[in-house]
Amino acid sequence: MNQIVNINEDSCTGCGACVEICPVKILYLDEAGICRVTDGNRCDRLRGCERACPTGAITVAWLAA
Repeated sequence: MNQIVNINEDSCTGCGACVEICPVKILYLDEAGICRVTDGNRCDRLRGCERACPTGAITVAWLAA
């Protein structure tokens, strides 16, 4: 799986910190309160969501696959 933005569903607590900080608004919380990505190709790769996530549930790939 060569995704740009990866969410570890087991670690995500649904706090929404990543959704708040995402400048391109590609992150959202689904009905179960788990972070999801609408279009990883639009990610700016600045990794703000990684730093904002208190549980480390988000990883952003450095380079395109």
